[in-house]
Amino acid sequence: MPPGPGNERSNNRTLQVLIARLSNPNKTVRAEAMHGLVAIGRPAVPACIALLSDGDWTVRYRAAEALGLLGDGEAYAPLVAALDDEKDHVRYMAAKGLGLLGEPRAVERLGQMRNDENEFVRRSAARSLGTIGSEEAIGLLRGALEDEMTDGVRAAILEALRDAGVDTPLH
Repeated sequence: MPPGPGNERSNNRTLQVLIARLSNPNKTVRAEAMHGLVAIGRPAVPACIALLSDGDWTVRYRAAEALGLLGDGEAYAPLVAALDDEKDHVRYMAAKGLGLLGEPRAVERLGQMRNDENEFVRRSAARSLGTIGSEEAIGLLRGALEDEMTDGVRAAILEALRDAGVDTPLH
């Protein structure tokens, strides 16, 4: 269809329907809505950013996921802010989203996540640091490996170091 007012209205309706479905009690419906937002692309970014403030953590979780998958640089600051969310699921997805963005500015903040109380948040932050793979990210991963006591997180850190191209992580 050619661009025009009718298409814009249709796209806005689709966006509103998908946003409403993010609150559905069914996990599958929420996941499909998130993928629908990603399929819309750039026009969905502002709505997803706004959804990071929703009162329902499942909506914030899916919004963070969509922002990471959309890969739009505008999502950087909102995803960094979501690292402070009260809900660990949202912090996990924000850390993952920052890795998907591959934004080197996120390295320091992701490194701070090694102190998160939730091991899955720590794993996600480590994977994202490995994806970014900068010298600073590698240094933070090495430091986290020395401090981390949970086997699953240690395994994620070692995998992240391998992803970053480090053969011998302890040197």
